[in-house]
Amino acid sequence: MLNKPLHSDVPDQYSNDVSLDVQLGGENPFPGLRPFSVEDSHLFFGREGQIDDILLKISKNRFVTVMGYSGSGKSSLMFCGLVPVLYGGFITDSGSQWNIITTRPGSSPISGLTDSIIEFMLRTSRIETKDTEIYRAIVNSVLRSGSDGLIEISRFLHRTAGENTFFLVDQFEEVFRYRDLEESNESLNDAQLYVNLILTAVNQSAVPTYVALTMRSDFIGECSVFSGLTQKINSSNYLIPQLTREQKKFVIEGPISVAGGQISKRLVKRLLNEIGNTHDQLPILQHALMRTWDYWIANHESGESVDIRHYNAVGKVSQALAQHANEAYDELSTRNKQIAEILFKNITEKSQDNRGMRRPCRLGLVAELAEASEEEVIFVVDHFRRTGRSFLMPAANIPLNIDSMIELSHESLMRIWSRLEGWV
Repeated sequence: MLNKPLHSDVPDQYSNDVSLDVQLGGENPFPGLRPFSVEDSHLFFGREGQIDDILLKISKNRFVTVMGYSGSGKSSLMFCGLVPVLYGGFITDSGSQWNIITTRPGSSPISGLTDSIIEFMLRTSRIETKDTEIYRAIVNSVLRSGSDGLIEISRFLHRTAGENTFFLVDQFEEVFRYRDLEESNESLNDAQLYVNLILTAVNQSAVPTYVALTMRSDFIGECSVFSGLTQKINSSNYLIPQLTREQKKFVIEGPISVAGGQISKRLVKRLLNEIGNTHDQLPILQHALMRTWDYWIANHESGESVDIRHYNAVGKVSQALAQHANEAYDELSTRNKQIAEILFKNITEKSQDNRGMRRPCRLGLVAELAEASEEEVIFVVDHFRRTGRSFLMPAANIPLNIDSMIELSHESLMRIWSRLEGWV
């Protein structure tokens, strides 16, 4: 049986102006630029029903590629839609228990996959912390031993942790950047091996292994460089549809209702008209709503709903993101502004065809290039990723060190923030 709507407990009348108790200073119901996480599932609206199609493809093919343009909500759909359903006991021929491992190619695909597997084993108490490095070496060796490596890992997890093993490879397009930017044969071989591990794992049925990729649709042509990948994607893919006006309305009103707030009908109508069909509308809308909510919490009168005056005060959809980024930048000292410029230049890039892309960068490298201490760089990164900003990742609650990988929360910042566009 497929999943029920994720938010069936939210009353149908939440689109009306209602007066609810608000816990001032509580959680902002909008994530801003960053994708929704599993923990944000109760705030995720507008995609109900789409997961059924993805589940059918996974169940039938053990594989699916979820595609869409930058800002279409691919990652959020998977983390807030698919993953909770699997955890809830989605049934396949192999059973209803799932080992779920999320990963990204990042700056080193095989190493990133190794780290994700180890993180899962630690989180589920399959290994003890004191044995982390031993198992890291073992997993890395198994993955690099040949194209059956992912099957062997799945076989081990199947024996010790449950029936099905599901790998969610987010932002798969990073593997193309890694392949193109690195010149050594070892790096090229790593990218090919990474793809081979995935294809071999889903082209067999002895070990219950499932894989989902999320990928920007403008990179679909790049898949032909890897033998067998295009054919697999053609056999099982899901192109995320554009949200309807009614679904966008749910995106706006649903989280506010869950958080105990209220929004005027005229502001909802204004938002729907202004976002239109903008290419990266969802993260920009989320950021504008995050800012509007914060302003409303601090400035609303008794009984006043979130309204146009609060929305205008933060710069509206068109300027809220750039205005907020400039505020953060202007708060820095001259020295920290220099570090910020070097930081942002190193976590962004444009390809030859002018496509903007995030480029995760090690914090220690930024420190070297800026001739700054680790502490100085961490201060600047924290300044741009703190709660209520979320311009950078990892999330604000994750401690940073010299080996932390820093990246933009979303590519839309490169287009909207003119200062960053100039740096790039």
